[in-house]
Parts: sequence; C-alpha cells; structure tokens
Amino acid sequence: MDSTAQSTFVVDLAAYAQNLRVVRDMIPKECAIMAVVKGNGYGHGSVAIAQRAVQAGVAMLGVATVEEAIILRSASITAPITVLVQPPQEAFLEAIEHNLRLVLSDVDAAERLGELARKRNRVIPVHCKVDTGMGREGLDPDNVISAMRHITRVSHVDIEGVATHFSSSEDIDDPATANQIRIFKQILKQIEKEGIPYEVAHAANSGAIVGHPTSSFGMVRPGLMTYGVWPTDTPPERMPLRPVGRWESKIVLIKELPSGWSIGYGRTFTTQRPTRTALIPVGYADGYKAQFGNNGDVLIRGRRCPVRGRVSMDQIVVDVTEVPGVTVGDTAVLIGSDGAETVTVAELAARARTVGQDILSCIGPRVHRVYVN
Repeated sequence: MDSTAQSTFVVDLAAYAQNLRVVRDMIPKECAIMAVVKGNGYGHGSVAIAQRAVQAGVAMLGVATVEEAIILRSASITAPITVLVQPPQEAFLEAIEHNLRLVLSDVDAAERLGELARKRNRVIPVHCKVDTGMGREGLDPDNVISAMRHITRVSHVDIEGVATHFSSSEDIDDPATANQIRIFKQILKQIEKEGIPYEVAHAANSGAIVGHPTSSFGMVRPGLMTYGVWPTDTPPERMPLRPVGRWESKIVLIKELPSGWSIGYGRTFTTQRPTRTALIPVGYADGYKAQFGNNGDVLIRGRRCPVRGRVSMDQIVVDVTEVPGVTVGDTAVLIGSDGAETVTVAELAARARTVGQDILSCIGPRVHRVYVN
C-alpha cells in the first residue's frame, strides 16, 4: 500500500482476463466481444483494464462518454472504441478526431455528425440504437427502418452496427427480456429485407449472456461479469468468475469506549457494553456508501467487524471487541477475502439496496489502484 494512500484497490488483471475467457466460452464461436470499460473500468481503472482486454483479443471497447474514450486514446490504445451513450453534438468533433464509433438514436445527430466528418474528410462508423423496451435512448421500433434508411443517405457516416439494450436481464424469470429479443429479431429481419447494410448486431449485457443465450447475435457487451460479479439473481454453486478487485485499508486508531457511549454523527449507535473500536480512514468520499452505517462488515484478522454509527465522509468506526490482538496498522478488508471470511460486491449491493455496478464504479480517485498479474 502506498504510504500516503488511505486505502488501496488491488486489481488482479489475470482474474479479469480469466473472466473474459468465461464469457468467450458462453457465447458462439463466431460472436465478438465488446469489453465494457466505462465508469473508469467499473472503478478498476479503465486504461489498465482496456489494455488487458485488447491483449485478450476483444473486438471493441465500450465507454460511456467521449472523454472516457480520449483517456484510452491518450494511453496509446488504438483498438476500436464505441461510445455507448449518444454524446452532445458539441463532442462530435473530438469523437471524429479520435476515431471513435458513436451509438446514435436520432437522425438529426447523424446529419450533424456527417456534416462535421465531411469537412474533415473522414467516414465515421455509427451504431443505430433501437428502443425495444428500455425506454431510454433508441429509435422507435415503428420508425427504425425509415430512420436507418435516412442515415444510409448521410454521407461520411457508415452504419456499422445495430444495437439494443435490455431492461431486466439480471432477472432470468422476467419475460421482458425474451420479448425484447423477439422485437429486436423482427427489426433485424426488416432491416435485412430492406437491404440496409450493417456489419454487426449486438444486444447482450452480462445478465443476458448468462441467462438468455439467444441474445448473443454478432457481438456481446459484457461489463459486470468481467469484473468477477455474477450478473443474475441466481449465482451458480461453483462460481466460474474470479473477483478482480480487493479494497483494503489500515486501522489508524484504536479506542476503548465505555458502555452507553454514542458513535458518529446523529448518535445512531450507542454501546451496550465496554467496546473496543477501530478507526479506518475510508468514507463516502472514497465510495464506501453511507448506507453501510450500522449495516456493513469489515474484515480484520479474518473476522467480521461491524460498522458502528454512520459512515462519515472520510472515516468509519468498526467494533473490534471480539478480535484478539488487534492493533494499529492491521489491514481492514472492505471488499475481498481474509481467512475464511469474504465481503463480496454482491453482499454490499444487497445491503445498500443497489447494484454491483454502483458499488464498484463509485470507488473514488482517492483510493489508490495497484495492479497485479
């Protein structure tokens, strides 16, 4: 751990590569992979993750913003990069300059992009998004054919892909995903019938890769599962994925509190007995969520130590009364294993009533990243 870092996120790049192999084994041989590295590689550091993904032979990288893509280009990553969220038109010029692919959901954006690309004598590949039930971005299924026909006539813009996104693929029993797959297949048939050229169709996120094998099409877009978190509500008994990140800090102070002493803002916890506490310099400014106040465990010397009181911006207090020999400088594991105990991303997501993506992508810049393997 860096001597000045309050906490460290240790990222195992071999585990990430192994998880990509798990994806490869789950999809048809001819299906390509777009590794999703948005949100700073789900908190793991986008550059190192993207470099390992390219090394592993993925066809494309997926980011959310033009700015995220430029960070990768600045690190000399030349692989195809797709910006998955339609950017504001002010960002189109940078997208052209950095040779990015854009996911588009309207004709006006395609025309503006074509106009700028024409001035620079560049042809920009785009992926037309279809809204099959997500209700966010995407062309309306009823006018997708006329919109795509229009886009094919925009010079200096080339339709490389057709895409959609699933609203609830993590719930295997929800019929909505099967319905979205059905709608998307119908649209692809219509596109083919109309003779509108494109190269690849893609729809499947991690949940769909695991739970809906018919959603693979020509390319898949795994995110969460590549970071070692099972993407559906029913994980297998034998987990094929390996956790990629381990978040740890150190105890900086130990205190003995009497019975009846309150801890933290709002005095939400009061000791019921003489209590030994440890101060750990991690808080919600680092991404350790406020919801873990009186509702989370940290691992110290292989034991679960409950968080007492609210999570502060920069620190938490944990109860170490039951841990023999605990001392300042001991490692505190926030995500990961220590001895026989493990705190998983899925556990933290359940405690915070959120999703694994939220837990990981919120791990902030103050947390020092260290890369192994």
